[in-house]
Amino acid sequence: MFNKIKGKGNHMGYSRYKGQTKSEFNKNYKRVNDIIDKSLGDVDKETSLARRQANLIKDEHKAINRAMAAKEIGNIPIFEVFFKRAHELGSVSTQDYRSYRLQKLGI
Repeated sequence: MFNKIKGKGNHMGYSRYKGQTKSEFNKNYKRVNDIIDKSLGDVDKETSLARRQANLIKDEHKAINRAMAAKEIGNIPIFEVFFKRAHELGSVSTQDYRSYRLQKLGI
């Protein structure tokens, strides 16, 4: 589950997990799982809770890392909310976001 990377870009001596510190990595998974638990299987509630959380995020890296956590867990509705927020904050290019949306539509 953990993709532990040591070395380059790690000026503080922390191990990196998919480009994050271990605590950031764990926090992102916890946040996504909390959304899933609170929604009790209701996809609309999941999306609403994710959207509320995503709108509070001001850091583009946090948004994309949370999106990737949701994708790895296998929750595409939550992934899409955080992926869109990452796009809004500049972490995902307009072309990449557009390509994803077209692929999703089957175009």
